[in-house]
Amino acid sequence: MSGSTGRPPEVAVVGSINIDLVTTVERHALPGETILASDYTESLGGKGFNQAIAAAKRVPTHLIGCVGDDAFGARAMQTAEGRGVSVTEVAHTDTPTGRALIEVARGGENRIVVAPLANHVLTAERVTAALDRLRPVAVLTQLEIPLDTVEATASWCRANDARFILNPSPVATLPPEILAVADPLIVNEREAEALLTVLPNAERVDVTDHAAAAEALRRVARSVVITAGAKGATFTDEADSGHSAGTRVEVVDTTGAGDEFAGTLLAALATGETLGRATILANTSAAVLVATARSRR
Repeated sequence: MSGSTGRPPEVAVVGSINIDLVTTVERHALPGETILASDYTESLGGKGFNQAIAAAKRVPTHLIGCVGDDAFGARAMQTAEGRGVSVTEVAHTDTPTGRALIEVARGGENRIVVAPLANHVLTAERVTAALDRLRPVAVLTQLEIPLDTVEATASWCRANDARFILNPSPVATLPPEILAVADPLIVNEREAEALLTVLPNAERVDVTDHAAAAEALRRVARSVVITAGAKGATFTDEADSGHSAGTRVEVVDTTGAGDEFAGTLLAALATGETLGRATILANTSAAVLVATARSRR
């Protein structure tokens, strides 16, 4: 929307900031099973943090979130600033910085459990005030923060002619007024299936048919992107629809791939790219990320 308003293409990411506690394993543990990890690392993450860093590679990016008054929070702020992200609208609280427990198996596939902690202190009022100060042309958010904060973000975008991009992960039942503003709604196959299951009067489709699933979701959102990792991504809006093939790479670690995709898509759309072109750029960025070890990102 920067082209229609004349505003500089600054964007905001409203979302989580975590410390990732990562174990590397030969395979994922079965229910009730204890296994040994071959490696353990601590790194910064959270969907909001990751997406902001991805977007900042292309456009001026502001992160709106909340961290604890602890060493992890201070480290997150220092790292984000070092990667070109503005953190002036990140609040600090006595609640500890969020944690994510990540298990990475051979082949790079991961399992993640998130403890929101300080992320759940991010209020709707704080976010609305921050957006009023920043006036971004596009805003990206996810569901690792309170749902009423997500709803307030959508409302602000609707009222201020800013593009609202929603990555509903972890998936949850969403009010129709949030989905109706999403432009696009970014989901993977599992998230698409979950949304189509809970949406009232949603068309029943084979979710593995991504084109059909995307069209079904577009009945409740302005535009839709369904990601499928190495298989690429399917997109649809009122102007066009199609599929962007994935880029073949040797996968090292898939952690953060969806966030890299979403942040790149945000930046590309803010600079006037079509949804199809933005999807291609986002696919490429995500492929580069998964082929890179976390220590080198």
